[in-house]
Amino acid sequence: MEHGDDLAAVAALMSFLRADGLTERLAGVESALVGCSGTAGAEAAAGRGLTGELLAAALTVRSQVCRLNDVIHACTIALALPHILEPDEQIAVRPSLGAGNDASRPFDLETDRRVAEFKVAQWKGKDTMRKRTLVSDLVHLALDDSGRRAQLYVVGARPVRFLQTTRTTVSWALGRAAPSTRTRFEARFDPAMTIAEFTAGPAAHVDVLDLGRWLTELAD
Repeated sequence: MEHGDDLAAVAALMSFLRADGLTERLAGVESALVGCSGTAGAEAAAGRGLTGELLAAALTVRSQVCRLNDVIHACTIALALPHILEPDEQIAVRPSLGAGNDASRPFDLETDRRVAEFKVAQWKGKDTMRKRTLVSDLVHLALDDSGRRAQLYVVGARPVRFLQTTRTTVSWALGRAAPSTRTRFEARFDPAMTIAEFTAGPAAHVDVLDLGRWLTELAD
């Protein structure tokens, strides 16, 4: 689809979402559908904005939105650099700005003085997968033997509080991690250790820092 069509799709979708609260808009459509036949129901819904054009616009936007996490991750790291690096500190390895790490770039950021991972998700209360990946990154940093400073950057107080207080085991959190991470953890540490015990013990040298301190866009 052409760039102009993408922008038109975004504009159409935003116009629909901004007209009323989505919940209220859908509730109105639901009420209007009661007692309708198929044709009359489609016409009633279309009269309230649920059209083929809106569906096409939403599908177009959804196909692109999946890359937003990469954009947010990349922007966060780039904008954080002046705040977290020392004046003469140098980036030593090509950073991993997109989602995931490859074998040649095991950390999001490596300098001549630190290794760092960035978890940019804003926790909302149902964060099971975020908890798993957070702990996996903490383990990954704790296992680093380079002697450089290890740092885990998060957004808000919830991830920090989880690491410091939960009695859930690290083994649970690593249940969907790479097998190599689980193997290395179990070879070095007690598999029955809770996340809080691991955070306060073997991973105590890993700084867990809230990005909201520097980037107001991410502040709670």
